Amino acid sequence: MSDSLIPDLTPRPEAPANGGDRSVYVETYGCQMNSYDSQVILDRLRAAGFRTVDDHLAADLVLLNTCSVRELAEHKVISRVGEIRHQRREAGVEPAVMGVVGCMAERMGKQLLKGRNRVDLVVGVDHYDDLASLVNDVMGPAHARSAMSVGHDQSVHYVAPPALYPTNNSHLVTIHKGCDYRCTYCIVPYTRGPQVEKHPDLILTEIQAILDAGGHEVTLLGQNVTAYRWQGGELDFAGLLRLVSPLPGLERIRFLTGHPHDMRPHLIDTIADLPNVCPWLHVPAQSGSDEILKRMKRRYRRDDYLAMVAHARRVMPDVSFNGDFIVGFPGETEADFEQTLELVREVRYDTIFAFKYSERPGAPAAELDDDVSTDDKKRRLAALLAVQEEIWAEVAAEVVGTEVMAVVEEPARRPAGHWRLRTANNRKIVVDLPDGAPGQQHRLTITGWQNTSFFGEVTRS
Repeated sequence: MSDSLIPDLTPRPEAPANGGDRSVYVETYGCQMNSYDSQVILDRLRAAGFRTVDDHLAADLVLLNTCSVRELAEHKVISRVGEIRHQRREAGVEPAVMGVVGCMAERMGKQLLKGRNRVDLVVGVDHYDDLASLVNDVMGPAHARSAMSVGHDQSVHYVAPPALYPTNNSHLVTIHKGCDYRCTYCIVPYTRGPQVEKHPDLILTEIQAILDAGGHEVTLLGQNVTAYRWQGGELDFAGLLRLVSPLPGLERIRFLTGHPHDMRPHLIDTIADLPNVCPWLHVPAQSGSDEILKRMKRRYRRDDYLAMVAHARRVMPDVSFNGDFIVGFPGETEADFEQTLELVREVRYDTIFAFKYSERPGAPAAELDDDVSTDDKKRRLAALLAVQEEIWAEVAAEVVGTEVMAVVEEPARRPAGHWRLRTANNRKIVVDLPDGAPGQQHRLTITGWQNTSFFGEVTRS
């Protein structure tokens, strides 16, 4: 491996800040990619002398790491800017330098520097290495009114240090950025840019650093993680899994988010063959109608999706599925929607994420006539969620009484003394574990369930 690819993952001490002690607070919105990027941002700012704080009232610099997938997410961030400023005024705290980073910065750019809830910094997804100097421009002696750095740079790949408190006990590792599939409703190709792979050696080095720091589980991330193609396909995602899997001490590998177009038998068989790749597939279907899938430019048909599910269940009997759906896409008829309900009934997902269609400026679907009424969208969403609730009740009841292996993640919110564990196929179980600790593995008997969590008892460790 070339020395130029080896990242320095030694924890960075907080260096003395230029001009005095300064602190930073980061709020993260959206997907796991943003959670990973927030670790990168904090790492860069710590190296520049910032202390991290967990309350914006104690911060000199407040950054909102943002999502643009839905309009509501953007409105929430803009409102949050005003809310933070109001809370600081009420508390008698000096105004902070405020910045919007991430996908909203790429999509909205200079718009974020204007208006009632304008911010001081706008930094896009490929410019976090510029963040410290931009902050100094605004906070330093020059007192620049604002600073902005946006636009895509295909040469940039971030490596976050191993997280002290990883998400769900799993360390996030990006394997590529951007997306080339360009589904018509999606803004990601425009906010994150074209798909660019991270060098496989860099991925292996990053995971090895996590293992060296005491980690045992990773989640491989990409906007379309299963589309990984190093050097035009010389190494695909299945091949990458076969490289990563043998690393000593790596007990579990999860990945987000898969695309049905890429979930071919070759990849599914690889997941089944590798003992530490978890049998949990998050594969958004978006619709059960071939006509709507075509309008969405999803690259597969309903029967392709169902064939993928059937093959996965043949080779991985304990596999579980999560799905995403959009209701009320332009042109969706009642018959189209009924096909979505039938798909959900046939697949029997553990969980789904379902949303009403909303137009995203800049996405190709914005050119289509948004011809499904708001009332119909609301009704269809409620019907879809009701069907999923019925299915999950049946699936959960079938699990009660079975034995499973699960790993301890964190204390449960309630009752006291209980811990939350997670199975390889991503089911959450609350267990009474007086001496629990993250990373422990236990064999459990499932005794009941509520909402999306199970209850269990230890049968043997």
